Parts: sequence; structure tokens; C-alpha cells
Amino acid sequence: MRRLVAGGYLSLVVATVVAVIIAAQGLTLWRSYQATWLLAVRSAENVLNTLSSSIGRNLSVIDLSLWGTQEAVATSGLSDLSAELRQMVLFDRAAGAQFLGSMLVLNREGAIAYDSGSVPPRDGNFSDRDYFAAQIHSRGDTYVSAPFESRLRAGDPSIALSRRITGPRGQFEGVVMAALRIAFFQSLLDSLDLGSKSVIALTRTDGTVILRHPSMDGKGNTGVNVASSPVFQRMVRRPEEPFSDRSVFDDVSRYYLHTRIAGFPLLLSVGISTEAAMSEWIESAMTSSALTIAMCVLLILLIRALRLALAHSQEVEEQLEVLAVTDQLTGLPNRRAFDLAAATEMRRAARNRDYLAILLIDIDHFKQINDRYGHNVGDEVLARIAKQIARSIRRPGDFAARYGGEEFVVILPATEVGGATFIADRI
Repeated sequence: MRRLVAGGYLSLVVATVVAVIIAAQGLTLWRSYQATWLLAVRSAENVLNTLSSSIGRNLSVIDLSLWGTQEAVATSGLSDLSAELRQMVLFDRAAGAQFLGSMLVLNREGAIAYDSGSVPPRDGNFSDRDYFAAQIHSRGDTYVSAPFESRLRAGDPSIALSRRITGPRGQFEGVVMAALRIAFFQSLLDSLDLGSKSVIALTRTDGTVILRHPSMDGKGNTGVNVASSPVFQRMVRRPEEPFSDRSVFDDVSRYYLHTRIAGFPLLLSVGISTEAAMSEWIESAMTSSALTIAMCVLLILLIRALRLALAHSQEVEEQLEVLAVTDQLTGLPNRRAFDLAAATEMRRAARNRDYLAILLIDIDHFKQINDRYGHNVGDEVLARIAKQIARSIRRPGDFAARYGGEEFVVILPATEVGGATFIADRI
């Protein structure tokens, strides 16, 4: 190595080192790109699943309320009850629904027969609404309407869920409906921020937009029909399959994740802008690349110190070998590593005034396993349990070690009792 540095091979050595540095930097940037993109996708998936669950839960509560009202209307003697008791029988199940506007029972002509918001019922005829017309020849399924402006609540944007009231001979007797304010969906979306140019949209399966956030018209693009757009058609053709495409609203290319709201003809989608999601990574990559170039230039000036660096590197490697901290049987860190990690985490917890949880794990009846099956089987049991412990802790700061014998220990930084119990149960 000294001859290479001092002799005519210097240019070759420098070129080789520079090439290795550039290749390593490129690989690092690629891996960080993948990690950044994966994080953006995972965040979008979490948002999609959380929103889908919240929307589905509220719609299910309303649908159950409609079913109960439908059953109550068919009960004989309903009109003989007092007004207060009749209101409770008809509408009390809807108390748990969020952002519920009105629940109405409409007769066969579309006029209000019973009204959750007023006794006696308010005046109004809704035979022109799609949620009424759709039930005339329906089989009795729940119908989700297109967005409309409420006539009973000063034009408040809403959608309606409706069910058919069927007479004893199968004839159409009216409709029971519940209006859900679009403010419910807006309240869920207002607190979310997936980054610049990212969008969340809820549409009916016929392409009618319930709400888009952020919107292009300042009103959620409510009522706009996107059935002919390539993005929507692809969602319908390939349910829950992520894809990349360009939006007809703003011509922005996005990566779309989408799902059906269980039990309802609604499609929820999240679109994340690749450009926006990777903007920070691009800035970081440019900075890293500039530093790499600068480092390669400096390498030429520092080549004379290569022997010292190699000697220092060899000394560090020897020290690392002396301070080996891995348990050979299980592959986990050993007790020495635990002592170091525990000291570090306790200092950090004290400095930050944060929680620190430590799990002590002991294998019950391990001596019986060794006595009955032999130490080889006992060793295999220890190794498998160690793997399970390692699989059960997923955060970068979590730490597991073999403490000794059949004892293991897990360090969980910034973790309260509930979180530690959850991890312990998972193990």
C-alpha cells in the first residue's frame, strides 16, 4: 500500500477510491429515495385507512338508525303513541351519529310524515330528490344520494341515506331518509396535511364528487361528475390497486391509493404528488452530492495521510473486536451491550424528562426443557425466542438483548406502561 501511494499508481488509486465513493453515495441516495417514498406511501395508506374507518362507522350508525326507523314505521299503533314517545321510537337510535342533519319519514307522495327535528313535522315535499325516486322501484337497499343543498337547513350541503318503506303487499309506501352534512367529511379532512399538491377525494361510484380536499372551487368540488376521467375509471376497473396518473382537475401527476367504503357505494382516494413528496429528498440529495464532490477533491490533497488513516482504521477494528457485544447463540446484543444501551437511554430519558420502559423476560420451565430434551434443543428454543423478541420490537430506538441464561431484556425508549404492555403482549 505504501508503494502504491508513493509510486506511479497514485492516479489509479485516487480514481478507484473516487469511483467507490461515488458508487456508495449513489447507492445511499437510492436507498434513501426508496425509504422516503415508502414513508410517504405508508402515511397515505394510514390516512386512507383511518378516514375509511371513520366514514364507514358513521354511515353504519346512520344506516342502522334508518333500519330501526323503517321497522318502527311498520309497527301497528305508531300513530296512537304520544308525540314524545313516537319521536323516541322513530329517531332515538340516531343519537350516536355525527353531523346528522335531519331524519325524515316521507309518505308515498314525498311529503314529510314524521320529522326528527320538529313536532309537528315541518312542511316540505321531496319527491324530486334522487333519494326518494330511487326507492320507488328499489329492492329495499340503502341508497346514498348525490350532494344537495338542504331545504330545511338554509342550503347546508348534505348527502342523504334512504331506505324504502314497503307495504304489506309489497307496494311503495314512502321513504325514510337521514341527511348527513358534508361538514362531517370536511371536519375529517381539514386536520390532514399530506403535503403540497396532495389530494383526498370522496366520490360516489357513479363518479359524483362528494368532497375533494383541497378543492379547485373553494367548495369541495361537491357535485362535480368525474365518471369520464381516466383516474376515476381506473379506480373502478381495478379496485384498491395503487397507480400513478394525471388529474383532470389540475393536471398534476399523483400516486393514487383508493378503497371502497365498506357496505356503501362510495370511493375514497388519496393522491400524493411525487414531486412534493420527494422535494426534501431532492434538496438533501443535491447537498449530499455537492459534499461528495468536495470530498473527492479534498481526497487528492489528503492522500499523503492515507497510511495514517489505514493504521487508525486497523486500530479501531481491533478495538471493536475486543469489545464484541453480540451473543453468539441468539444473535442478540449481550449483557455488556445492554449495560451500555441502558446507561445511554436512562441519561437521555432523564435529560428529556421522558418515559423509559424496560421489559425483563424469563423463560418459564426452561430447566425442564434442557433436562428432558437436552441442551441442543434448549439452545434452539433460546434462539427462536430471541427471534420472536426481535420481530416484536419495530421502532429504530427499541433494543433487545440476552441478559444471561434464559433471561432477556428489552429497552423501550419514550414508552409508557400501556405501550410497554402492548409490546410485552405481542412478544
